[in-house]
Amino acid sequence: MFCSKSVAWLYRADKSFSWDSGIPVQADQVFLDATGKVRLVIETSGRMTVTRGYSWNGCSPKFCVLDLLIGTPDGVVDADTGRPKTYFASMVHDALYQFLQAESPISRREADRCFLRLLTESHFALRYVYWAAVRVFGRLVWHGKRVTRRWAGRRLVIADLSEPSLRT
Repeated sequence: MFCSKSVAWLYRADKSFSWDSGIPVQADQVFLDATGKVRLVIETSGRMTVTRGYSWNGCSPKFCVLDLLIGTPDGVVDADTGRPKTYFASMVHDALYQFLQAESPISRREADRCFLRLLTESHFALRYVYWAAVRVFGRLVWHGKRVTRRWAGRRLVIADLSEPSLRT
């Protein structure tokens, strides 16, 4: 019943996406995937960047049955971006969830709030329904993705070199 010769992701970022979350953190941080590639950057200002090449499956859950993808719809194509309305919200949310166990300064609750804010920015009509679903089922879906996709990663804190005590 499952699909053969398919990938675990639906989208792959063709360029990096940055967004100002407004959630300040103590230090600039980068998050590397299991292969060592930087996939997420969180700056002290709260600016988040998901890097080019990041892959994700849009809004979860989705299942492949007989070569058909069944699951949570990603919405209509946004006239401004040319992408489904949930595209950027699901990208940032998946990246934040992927690194929750890598000492991320962003909690699950904050990641879910970012999801809602990005859905609001794209004028997605069902934003509160989708947000409520991630609040209720997010941990379960996160655990499933961690197992099936073998999500792993690590965090690197980058020192602020403008700090006088850190100059050489």
